[in-house]
Amino acid sequence: MKPVYGLVTNTGFLTTKGSLVRDILYPKQFKFKFYEDGMKFVAIMALIAVIGFVAIFPILLVQDASVRTLIDRSLNLIVIAVPPALPAAMSCGMIFAIRRLKDQKIFCISPPRVNMAGRVTTFVFDKTGTLTEDGLSVQGFRSSYEQTDEH
Repeated sequence: MKPVYGLVTNTGFLTTKGSLVRDILYPKQFKFKFYEDGMKFVAIMALIAVIGFVAIFPILLVQDASVRTLIDRSLNLIVIAVPPALPAAMSCGMIFAIRRLKDQKIFCISPPRVNMAGRVTTFVFDKTGTLTEDGLSVQGFRSSYEQTDEH
């Protein structure tokens, strides 16, 4: 019988490397203010469209407009107030941003975070992993880079 040199206690996602793979495959969902504001904008524009429809409908009825005209004007209000191409335009912008990052050898595993990454002004590297928490705010830093007067 051969001697036992080790005993496996964890496999899969419960190990450190498995946790990293799990974070890459299933990233944490964040609520971005950008998307919340976008939804609020669309909701407000939809409300304006409904108000416009309610205001124009009686006027069109008084003018004896045809059913086709009523439907046409109603759909025009909705399409003008709530731009249907807005989500497609946002997705195209994100795709172009990801492509530009990829050309610079920067790979993105979570496309919705590209918008947030554009606001990053400071990178803080933590070798031990103790600072990596949600909501971290840096109060100060000491630069290891010394500026010189040479141009």
